[in-house]
Amino acid sequence: MYFGRFSLALFLFLASAAASTAQNKYDAFWGQYMASSLIAQTCKGVTTYSGHDAVSIGVARDSLREQRLLRILYYGNRKNLTRLGHITLTMNGVSTDDPQKLCRYARKIARTDDDIGRFLRAD
Repeated sequence: MYFGRFSLALFLFLASAAASTAQNKYDAFWGQYMASSLIAQTCKGVTTYSGHDAVSIGVARDSLREQRLLRILYYGNRKNLTRLGHITLTMNGVSTDDPQKLCRYARKIARTDDDIGRFLRAD
């Protein structure tokens, strides 16, 4: 009986950890894309891909599920998605509060293999 309870507890823990890890992948993806969107709104000469193009990148590069990405794109909480973008920028040492630094950073990473730069184009 003890082994059964232990197995059940272990299974529930691992299932919870796997779900948490999967959600973290989607949060990271949307944080990166929203960071690129915040950059494009702030910096002249820097653009970002459309939401649909971003979904294609997420499916191809990050092996994320297209339907889940589209659901978040269309029905996700915009305030939360924007918050993820700000967090991602902060983690990279930049902020929308300092547009000059942000735009220098954007031009440096645009069209690179950087997590945010993969969504950016510098004109």
